[in-house]
Amino acid sequence: MSRQKIVIIGAGPAGLLLAHYLLRRQQYYIEIYDRRPDPRQVNPDEQRSFPISLQKRGRKALQAIPGLEAAIAPHAIICQGTVIHNNTKTRDIQRKNSVLTIDRNRLVLALLEQLTSTYPDSVLKLHFNCTCQRLDQQTVSFLNATDHPFSISYDRLIGADGARSQVRQQLADHHGLTCEQIYVPDAYKSIFLSRTNPDKNIELAPERIHTSNLGRNSRIVLAPQPGDKLHGAFIFNADNNPFEEFTSKEEILAYFDEKLPVFRELMSEAEAEDLLHRPVARLVSVKCDRFHQGEHILLVGDAAHAVSPSIGQGCNSSLEDIEIINQLLDQFQDNWSQVLPQFSQQRVPEAHALKDLSDYSFPRSTPLVIEFFLRLTLGRKLHQWFPKTFQPFVFDLVLDSDLSYGEVLKLSQGWTRKSNAPWHHRPRPRKPATSSQIHVYILKLYRVFIKKGWELLE
Repeated sequence: MSRQKIVIIGAGPAGLLLAHYLLRRQQYYIEIYDRRPDPRQVNPDEQRSFPISLQKRGRKALQAIPGLEAAIAPHAIICQGTVIHNNTKTRDIQRKNSVLTIDRNRLVLALLEQLTSTYPDSVLKLHFNCTCQRLDQQTVSFLNATDHPFSISYDRLIGADGARSQVRQQLADHHGLTCEQIYVPDAYKSIFLSRTNPDKNIELAPERIHTSNLGRNSRIVLAPQPGDKLHGAFIFNADNNPFEEFTSKEEILAYFDEKLPVFRELMSEAEAEDLLHRPVARLVSVKCDRFHQGEHILLVGDAAHAVSPSIGQGCNSSLEDIEIINQLLDQFQDNWSQVLPQFSQQRVPEAHALKDLSDYSFPRSTPLVIEFFLRLTLGRKLHQWFPKTFQPFVFDLVLDSDLSYGEVLKLSQGWTRKSNAPWHHRPRPRKPATSSQIHVYILKLYRVFIKKGWELLE
C-alpha cells in the first residue's frame, strides 16, 4: 500500500509528537520542516527557552507512545506541588497529581532523538533552516538557509509552527481563516538560578515549583531542573518593566536583595549580568474560527490556539491535540476528509474555553491574589469533606482532572467573571492589605464555609 505524504511544518513538541503517532500507524511518509537550526547540532539557546510543566493531559499524550516518557525522564523533574515564598515565610501547596517539569529545548531534543532512533530515513525526513513562504494547491514553498526558494508537494499539511505560524498567516491571507491575535499583557525574562547555596545553608525543596508574587502584576516562577538548577521566568506587565531603569548588575542584585531575598542568595553575579541584558519576551494569544482548510491542511498546538501561560496549559493542550487527532484517525479509519472538520468541531470550542481560563483564572490584583489562594486552599478542604457539593477550585480542575476545558470554564464562571471585572469595579486599596486585614478576611470566608457545611450536615 502506498504511503500518504504528510508534511509537518514546525519541529516543536506538537509537531514531533504528531510524527511519532503517525509513523506508528505505518501508513504515512513524514517530512518535517522547521525554520530554526537542527537542535542536535547547536547549543541550546537558553536565552529564549523556558520550563514546561507537563500535567495529566500532556503526560497522557506522551505515555501513549511506548518508551517516550522514559526517554524524557532523565531531563525532567517530578514535582508534587508549589512553594510560595515571601520575605518572612513560605507556604507549601501540595498537588494531588505530580507534574513533570522540563526545559522546552530539552523536551524537543528528547522527542527528536527518540523519533530518529525509532524510524528510518525511508519514512522520515527532517529539514531545518527552512522558512515557509506560501501555500498553493497541495504544494508549499520555502526559503532555505541560503535564501534559495524551493517547493514540495503533499497529501496533507500540518501547521505546527507556533504562535507566529506562517501556515496560519497564509490561511488568513488567502483562504478566509478568521483569526484574532493579541499580545498577552505579561512580558517576561528567562532566569536561571541554583537551587542550593551551601555557603548560606540554603536549599529549596527539590520537588516543588517555587514562586513569589511581588504585586503590581509582577511575579517569579521557577521550576527545578536536573543538576540542582532552577529555571523559570520573571513575569511582569509589559507596560511596567521593573528592569527598564537598571544599568548594572549591582542594581539587579540590590533589587533581588530587597524584593526577593531568598532568590538573591541563589543568583550568581554572572546571572545578574545576563539578566540585565537578556531580551524581554512577549507572547501572543491566538483565537481562530476553525483549525482546518478543506481536506488537506490542519493547524495544531500554538499555531491554532496559543494562550497566556498563566495556568501552564499551552504545551499540555498542544500535546492533547495530537492525542485527539490519533483518536479521530482511529474513528474514521484514516479518512482525513472526515478527520479534519471533526478536529475543528471538537477542539475550537475547547481552545476558546482555554483562552478564557488562561486570561481570567489567575488574578491581576493583590486583593484577588489573596482570595485566589484562600479559595484554592479552603476549596480543597471543602471538596475533601463534601465532594458531591463542592467542586475543586479552577486550578485543580485544570491540572488534576480529565474534565474538558469547556466544562472547567462552566464550573468556574463565577471566579473568572470576578477576575475579569474591570479594574475600576474592584476594590483598590491605597496600601497593601495588612496582616490583620488578611486575618479578618480569612475569618469571614471561614465562617461562610463552616455555615455551609453545617447546613449540609443538617
